[in-house]
Amino acid sequence: MTAAQKTVLIIDDTPANLGVLVDYLEQHDLCVVVAQDGEEGLMRAVFLRPDLILLDVMMPVMDGLATCRRLKDDPLTRDIPVIFMTALSETRSKMAGFQAGGVDYITKPFQVEEVLMRLTTHLNLHHTTRELQKTVAQLNLAQAELVRSETLAALGAMVAGIAHELNTPIGNGLLIASTLTDLSRGMTRDLQEGKGLTRSALEKYLREANEVGDILQRNLERAGSFINSFKQVAVDRTSAQRRKFVLADVVTETVLLLSPTLKNTPFKVQHAIDRSIELDSFPGPLGQIITNLINNAVLHGFEGRSHGSIHIQADIAESGQLELTVADDGIGIPEANLQRIFDPFFTTKMGAGGSGLGLYVCYNIATTVLNGQIQVSSAPGDGTRFLLTLPLKA
Repeated sequence: MTAAQKTVLIIDDTPANLGVLVDYLEQHDLCVVVAQDGEEGLMRAVFLRPDLILLDVMMPVMDGLATCRRLKDDPLTRDIPVIFMTALSETRSKMAGFQAGGVDYITKPFQVEEVLMRLTTHLNLHHTTRELQKTVAQLNLAQAELVRSETLAALGAMVAGIAHELNTPIGNGLLIASTLTDLSRGMTRDLQEGKGLTRSALEKYLREANEVGDILQRNLERAGSFINSFKQVAVDRTSAQRRKFVLADVVTETVLLLSPTLKNTPFKVQHAIDRSIELDSFPGPLGQIITNLINNAVLHGFEGRSHGSIHIQADIAESGQLELTVADDGIGIPEANLQRIFDPFFTTKMGAGGSGLGLYVCYNIATTVLNGQIQVSSAPGDGTRFLLTLPLKA
């Protein structure tokens, strides 16, 4: 058998009657293997993994219908197409075969030319189906990798923004620390030179040291706040671990970490979340959704605008689920685009900062990770509103 040659398994309890058919199929470059009962056929099917099975219906011990059911129950053979051979022509018999998992029927006595045509058709269909399955699997892998890259890119951009934002408080802290060092050195030098220490000089030193210390503390606390927030968000988004959390904290941390990017725009993010709302869910993926929705508003919602605001609100619905809304007062979305907005790779900014994956990631996280739903409502000129409906316990 060559690599391209197809294998056909014939299961029939009277193989002597199939000599002409076997010879004809082999002449047309098919490798034919024969089994004389259902049990032997099952073993050969598992071992050979044929491209197609011709199965006689009327066999002793285990008939063709039972054999087909066994084939379809086995993960190793369930995808192999089965064509029944039978002298029965009643519709009821054919329906039973299709229900058992068969794809076609050949009625005895048969014409070998017809059998070859049916086999060729189903072999081609089976080959095409397998190629499509491989293609879909490859596309799913590629899509998953792109989504992962999109998430990591967003995290990387956040890291760059935080690093830039930390430059100010840390730089101020170093400057102030050096000022405090200079004050102390001046005091030490005066004492070493025997100039003495007057009450007024000590009071001045203490006053200036306290002022410098207060400024230094505020700057370090600001830097520490950024670092702690980023550490928690980074852990949540890279590990996607379930934990109990206060929704207001996740929203505040997310907006805080976006502030280095937002401060370079004229757009504002406002949020007022009731601190009594707690979830047992996945804060990292939820923060990713909020990040993507804010970025989407900045990139698309305020195009051509010199100002704009994004409002984040949350309520507990009568159903007991969380309703989290992210709304902007931007230019809105045309009706035609609303139907495709959650599709992967759909963007109106391809080549201009849009990957077409941001909202797809939101939809994927909301429906698969958080076990919820996400909806959008918008009209040109009336802004856009995203509604995220989530269970309090994912």
